[in-house]
Parts: sequence; C-alpha cells; structure tokens
Amino acid sequence: MAVLASVVLVGLLVAGCDSDSPDTAAPPTSRTGGSEGTTTSTLPAPGHFVGGWAGEKEIWGLTSEPCPRPDSDKARCGVVSRTADNGASWTRVARLDVGTTNDGTAASVTGVHFADPQHGWVFNRNLFATFNGGRRWVPVELGSPVVAVEATETTAYALVGSCGYGVGNCDAPMRLYEGTVATGRWRFLNLGFELPPTDVGNIIVSRSGIYAVVVRGLEQVFLARTGSARFERRSLPCPRALVAPIQGQEGLVAACRPAATTGPVELQTSSDGGRTWAVVWQHAFSSPVSTLAVAGSATVIGLENGDVIRSVDNGMNFTAVLQAGAAPSMRFSDAERGTLLAGSPGERQLYRTSDGGATWRAVPPP
Repeated sequence: MAVLASVVLVGLLVAGCDSDSPDTAAPPTSRTGGSEGTTTSTLPAPGHFVGGWAGEKEIWGLTSEPCPRPDSDKARCGVVSRTADNGASWTRVARLDVGTTNDGTAASVTGVHFADPQHGWVFNRNLFATFNGGRRWVPVELGSPVVAVEATETTAYALVGSCGYGVGNCDAPMRLYEGTVATGRWRFLNLGFELPPTDVGNIIVSRSGIYAVVVRGLEQVFLARTGSARFERRSLPCPRALVAPIQGQEGLVAACRPAATTGPVELQTSSDGGRTWAVVWQHAFSSPVSTLAVAGSATVIGLENGDVIRSVDNGMNFTAVLQAGAAPSMRFSDAERGTLLAGSPGERQLYRTSDGGATWRAVPPP
C-alpha cells in the first residue's frame, strides 16, 4: 500500500529573511571518433555557487554565507537568489537555516530544482520545498539523504537513501517517491522489489517517460516508466553507464565508460525506453566523462578535468567549447538551452548556453 508523506505547513518555516512582499497562502548506427578542436568560449570567471537551476526565464542560485551560532562561529547557511537577466542582477529570496557542506556529516542542501516559478526544492541530507517562489521553505520528511529530485509540470520524483552520516553509510534499500507539485504530497512507490542500499543515483525525465538509475559500486539498477504503466526494471547496455535524455525527442543515450581511464567511451542510444540499445560511436577522451547531454544534433560532454567538448557529426570529431572547473555537471531544458556547474564544492561556477552548447556564458554569482 502506498505510504503517504505530507508536507506539514506549520510554524516551522526555514526561510529567515524575505525580500518580497508578504506571501499569500500556498498549497503546499556505429562510428569511431576522431580529433578534438580548439576552445571557442571565454575562460571561467570566479564563482561561488553551491548549486543552480535554470527555468524558462529565470535562474535560481544557491550560495552560502556565514551564520555564526553559539556552538559554531564558522557555520555557513544556504541562500537562495534568483535572476531574470542571466546574472546581471540578482534578487535575494531567502536564507535557509541549514548548511551547504556536502561531506555527509551534517544537515545540508546542495541541489536546487524548480518545477515552475513558484514550486521548487533544495536538497541533500535534507529536503525543503517552496510553494511561493522561494520566499518561504518548509521541511519535507522523506528520509536522508535525498539523492535526486526531478519534476514534470505536475509531478515530482525523489530518490531517497537510508544512510547515516558519512558517505556510503547506508543500511537499508534506497526508496523512490512520487509527489504532486501543487500540493506537496508525496507517496512511496512500491516497486515489488528492493533497491540496493546506496546514496548514489539519478532521475531522468524525457518525452518518452521517467527513468531512474540507482548505483552501488558496479551494480546499476535501471528503472523505467513509460506511458501510464508502473516502474519496471530494465537493462542498461553496460556497466558504468551514464544515462541522459535526447532533448526534444523520445530517445535516451547511455555513455558506456571504461573501467580504465585510457579506454574508449561508447555511446549507445535507445528509442524504446531502454528496452533495446544500439551503438552510435566510440571515442577516447583525455579525461573520464563526468556529464553528458544530447541537444538536437549535438552531443555535449563534460570531462572530469573541466573540458567541455561538442560533436555535431555523430562523434567523428569533437571541438572544445569551454574550459570549466573540475567535475562539471550539465543539464539541458530543451535542444538549445542548458546550464553547467563546475568546480570544487561551495566554489562552483555556473554557465549557460542558448545555442545547443556551441558557446557558453559565465553567470555572475549573486
């Protein structure tokens, strides 16, 4: 039976400062690759983002600032800001009474996701929701840590671990939740089998369905829901697969990363929701693949060393388009618009593209 978890809208409000007017009531085929080219975008500008999210018109930034306490004079708290002009000006929305250190030792938030301008979440060890554009935040008790949050226009999804403090300290299966964006009401999804105990995973939203990848070491569990059916377990084409949607289309891609850093990466694609896969290209890169996006006819790849490269000829050639910080993460909202975060925790830089990853612009922090 579905277990329901509701957001309780009581006096426990996490936002410390509001910048807006008083809020109103809110419910809660195969080819082998070739050469790489030269850089075309500007060098990164200094930044100090913890997390970021870009909607159709707005960008939401999560930063941190000192918030000394009697037991810790070096404590830092998360601050949520938004911009409607690519960072030329920012509006401070709220400060959260929770940290932003992603070390698994304390309550924290490092990720941001908005379903629309009013409804969004910040998450990591903890999960908080807003129903009024970020002015106020309420805690959502689903468990800890909250590994991933994604949403469609009406429905949200979360992967939640059962882990104590410390990375990988998990003693019970990961759980998948489904929530209603407008009301903030969540329910546990009974898959009919248990997921591995882990704190690693991600959720993929595409035109063809909702997908999740749960990772424990070399074990990967791939879940798929297409149409109105329940989530079911399907097979990925390889171990160490990095899965992403094909923006504007029905398909998925999976980058099969080698065990050795010098081996080639193989890109496979699926047009039937991950039931079958076919090899598109192979290519050896100078650094391990950290993130992947397919936007229209372009494949954009971020490497762990910070290089961001792009191919428009099915992997025959890649051109460097940006040198960002280490371990970039990237997401596209459509075939043209995307964002990229890169750098060390707490000091990340945020970039945005509006031409399918051909050029990137650094977003100044608040």
